[in-house]
Amino acid sequence: MTDFLELVVSATASGCIYALVALAYLLMTRPTGIINFAVGEWAMLAAFGGFLALSKFSLPYALGIVLVVAGMAVVGMGTERLTVRPLVEKGAPPLAPILALLGMLVVFREVVSIGFGPDPHPVPPAFGFGRFEIGLIAGSRQSFFIIATTLTVFAAAWAFFERTLAGRVFEAVALDRRAAALMGINLSTVTAASFAAGAAVAGLAGVLVAPNVSAHFLMGLPLAIQGFTALVIGGVGRVEGALLGGLILAFAEQMTVRYAPVPPGLAMGVPLFFLIVFLLIRPQGLLRAREARA
Repeated sequence: MTDFLELVVSATASGCIYALVALAYLLMTRPTGIINFAVGEWAMLAAFGGFLALSKFSLPYALGIVLVVAGMAVVGMGTERLTVRPLVEKGAPPLAPILALLGMLVVFREVVSIGFGPDPHPVPPAFGFGRFEIGLIAGSRQSFFIIATTLTVFAAAWAFFERTLAGRVFEAVALDRRAAALMGINLSTVTAASFAAGAAVAGLAGVLVAPNVSAHFLMGLPLAIQGFTALVIGGVGRVEGALLGGLILAFAEQMTVRYAPVPPGLAMGVPLFFLIVFLLIRPQGLLRAREARA
């Protein structure tokens, strides 16, 4: 029983990372319709930012993580300004920004690989490498920190979309960009803000997961696939869907690795399996978008 409960904690922490990456996708896709697969590389870039801030310069953890997340917001806005906005303003096809962002994915990865080399770089956890126990429930301190931080972020995101005027603006743009523009909403500002928020959340995911996997220039692609799969599972139209999808995917992965009679390497195919199944059978995800509810 103790082993199973520790597996639950580990899977929940992994699911929270996937959920954060899924939320990063959602923050950009909902108001813009653009799928930005560079979010995995943003998480990777933030992991290296965590290495610099927390390992190399030994900044206090709170200050280091704030600086990294803020820096990623700037990266997100810069990416939107340089690659997305010029194409949108010129009336390029919807596929053009997606392809441009795929190109930026390669740029981010190659720049980091050249700058830091192929070796992994350690990033310290928030509260050390010890264990935390609550009765029979136990796990690493970083796992509980990841869970608590993710729940806080999702609560804030839900409150933003459900309880603030700015959140209603984002939702209006998501529902109908043309109508929102006619109502006086600045679409360029909303797009820039969505990319900044998406990059910040992806960066937070990268900093949180880095102590468990170390910062490595190839860590972005798996996170991008897992986060996108989590979003597809939960549903593109709901904040809580990203969290639900991340948890479902992580538990499926962890249970496959621990109990299924297959080599651990095959567990990497679990996200792709879920992605194919949901795209074929239920492409809208488990939770319907609010405008689709009766």
